[in-house]
Amino acid sequence: GCGLREMNLKSGPWSSFHSLIAGKHPGTPIREAAEASNPIIPVGSRSDSKRTLKGCFDELDLLLEFKSLMLHCPKGVYIVPSAKSLREWKGVIFVSSGPFKNGAFRFTLYIPDEYPKARPLVRFQSSVCHPLIHSNGVLNLCRISWSPSHHLWSIVEYIFKCFHSTEMWEGCDKAFADKALKCVEESLLCLSLPEGK
Repeated sequence: GCGLREMNLKSGPWSSFHSLIAGKHPGTPIREAAEASNPIIPVGSRSDSKRTLKGCFDELDLLLEFKSLMLHCPKGVYIVPSAKSLREWKGVIFVSSGPFKNGAFRFTLYIPDEYPKARPLVRFQSSVCHPLIHSNGVLNLCRISWSPSHHLWSIVEYIFKCFHSTEMWEGCDKAFADKALKCVEESLLCLSLPEGK
């Protein structure tokens, strides 16, 4: 899977919050349960408090998304939220078959503030001569008919299929295979350098 130790949202800074909500509304999703609890907000700070609560719930949603991703992450894909923001996840895919076999491609998953209504963005760090990856490194997500019901793990599965799907490479000629091999070599060089170099 993601190669990371499973997060326990029932311990650490969220433990008292989880216990409070789970106790009041057993079996109810945390966000809905918290909203149903109707917390009392002092007069004069209601709008600021609502914004603060929304930010907390948004972050908790992303942590739950990450926990779900660890259960669905394809083999050879590793991804983790960056240290500076929960809305920027750093990943790498180790390709095991197809024209890009043995490549190790770094990418960043950007999660917009409007997520899940808005689609995330994926950008690869090194050059990838791929029909679904633009020259600026951005992955074309056109094959995903995005809706708010989708989850981040579906994006990661899509990344995996873009490199490993046999249908993608039917009719691949030698010229493309040579370009793909060059991309593999560049990806390994990029992997050995500090991020951003």
